[in-house]
Amino acid sequence: MKQILVVDDEPVIREVLTALFAGEGYAVLTASDGLAALEAMETAAPDLVIADIIMPRLDGWGLLSRLRERYAETPVILLSATFRGNPPDRVVFVAKPFDIDHLLAVVERMFLA
Repeated sequence: MKQILVVDDEPVIREVLTALFAGEGYAVLTASDGLAALEAMETAAPDLVIADIIMPRLDGWGLLSRLRERYAETPVILLSATFRGNPPDRVVFVAKPFDIDHLLAVVERMFLA
């Protein structure tokens, strides 16, 4: 079973994404910010990280930088209403508010890559 780590400071987003991905047969871990996500990475090895960009303590860019130091091959989806541009390798940007079907398609595509 593929495992997804959902990182967002908004509890509602974490709950919605947990229900969505669990319903699709994925195991889901959650974290409320980048530092909590790094702690989760110490005990679990998720196959994919989905993270908001704007979060307290350690934002999505900081998390991505730290993930690349230790977990370079882990694919990442960044969620944000504010980011524009080209994301780095093995990173996909999904704009908030996101379409559930689009996000599911992106996740499936990343697992096939």
